[in-house]
Amino acid sequence: MLQDILAHNERFLQQTTLPHVGHAPSKHTAVVTCMDCRLVNMFEPALGLERGDVLELRTAGATISSPERAKADNDLIRSLAGGVYLLGVRQVFVVGHTECGLSKVDPTVLTSAMQALGVDPQQLIQQCNLKDANGLVDWIGAFKDVHLNVQEVVDIIRQSPFLPRIPVYGLVIDINTGKLTVVDDGSKAKA
Repeated sequence: MLQDILAHNERFLQQTTLPHVGHAPSKHTAVVTCMDCRLVNMFEPALGLERGDVLELRTAGATISSPERAKADNDLIRSLAGGVYLLGVRQVFVVGHTECGLSKVDPTVLTSAMQALGVDPQQLIQQCNLKDANGLVDWIGAFKDVHLNVQEVVDIIRQSPFLPRIPVYGLVIDINTGKLTVVDDGSKAKA
């Protein structure tokens, strides 16, 4: 794969000259979404985004795992704070998607996959006080309902003491069509 990427990069450099784009997002917006590979080449066009428009933050499930939610000082919040205070972000969109892999995590499958790759899940459970395999599922950020998860992440961002009170919106994108559904249009924050 490395050689394929390097060969493609050589062809890209011969055929493409990129315009200079500043590091601050021109739309003063951060978008939190999932790392799912099916969003590549679909997500930005579906939202009408171009290079340089927004900060795009990708996490597994566009979520914050249960153990990290309480303090709201995790890596996603840290990254958003950098965007707000250093790059001029003034609004945030959390965009989950249908058919997300984190919406159907089976503890047995998770622990089996860990064991197959040489990681002892029981040792992690003990070291991190996760109680059982369901604790690992919470640690990885699994959820059952993408709409509810998006709302919870929106609420965590809104309530974080590390961030100012800026608009935060929640949406779900259909992984097969690109259709957006609004979960939170910001009016809940004003209520």
